Amino acid sequence: MFLDHVEYLDHMTDAYLRIRGQTMKEAFEYSAMGLVNIMYDIENIEKKQRIPILAEGEELENLLFEWLDKILLMMLIDKVVFSKFNIEITFDKASDKYIIIGYGEGEFADLNKHELKVEIKGVTYHEMKILDHKDTNEIIIEYIVDL
Repeated sequence: MFLDHVEYLDHMTDAYLRIRGQTMKEAFEYSAMGLVNIMYDIENIEKKQRIPILAEGEELENLLFEWLDKILLMMLIDKVVFSKFNIEITFDKASDKYIIIGYGEGEFADLNKHELKVEIKGVTYHEMKILDHKDTNEIIIEYIVDL
């Protein structure tokens, strides 16, 4: 279960997450699932549609911010909720940028089925970290979202 990889840490006013994955791909996917689970119970979201998601960034922290921000905007504007993600992360030498190409699986939000737990105002760079522990084959991501 994805919650084995996501920790919700104590924070005064915002949501502070620590994500653990064995690869960068896995850590980014779990980061997105952790974000969704702040707003909605991810266990109640069915995989009815595959929705393409693209993001790019000049470094990995910027890529993470853009990735999470794109997912948040899709939830807020398009009213789509996700329960799973499948992505590939590449580095494009021509543009000198990291790129995420992938999709989220989910459905349109239905307030009768998907109870809003709390609304997220935005993803923040404050305290955003990506730590690659090569000795333990673990990627740790930490980030904060404004509630």
